[in-house]
Amino acid sequence: MKKKFDFTAEMKEVQVTKSTPQNEYLEEEKRLLGINVKELAELNDNVYGLRTDLTALVDLLGKYKLSITQDTQEQAVKFGNTVLGLFIDQIETKCTEAEQRIAQIDNRISLSHKAFYILIAILIALSSFLVCMIVANVEFLHSWLIWRMVAACGLIAILGITMVMAVMRILKI
Repeated sequence: MKKKFDFTAEMKEVQVTKSTPQNEYLEEEKRLLGINVKELAELNDNVYGLRTDLTALVDLLGKYKLSITQDTQEQAVKFGNTVLGLFIDQIETKCTEAEQRIAQIDNRISLSHKAFYILIAILIALSSFLVCMIVANVEFLHSWLIWRMVAACGLIAILGITMVMAVMRILKI
């Protein structure tokens, strides 16, 4: 008679995987990780393909030479000539206006009122200084007259400038 082999001892050693929520979660995670690995491999292949295409495109652009047709060059020259012609016309118009204004001046110098009065004040101050120097040279160099003349000259200059400013405010120039 044949002996039957008893598998009970081996069966006890083997642990039966029970269907628990934790095991189901781990199985789902394992399945999703497998999908992610496949997608990452596909993405890596796509990136490699794009890098290869981009390298080829950069090499092609390096060899590419820009050329402008003769027609485009002629149009650019015509446009430039038109713009320059308009600019020259404007310059000639301004020059003609300036020449007309110069002809109207008729050898006169245009000077503002303020500058005219300031020039008069400076002229008076310099004249008074000249007079003071002449008077100072009559006496000795270190006399009280020199200091009095310097003070008088300064006073005349201050009065002249003050009068110019007052006249300017009164006339509102």
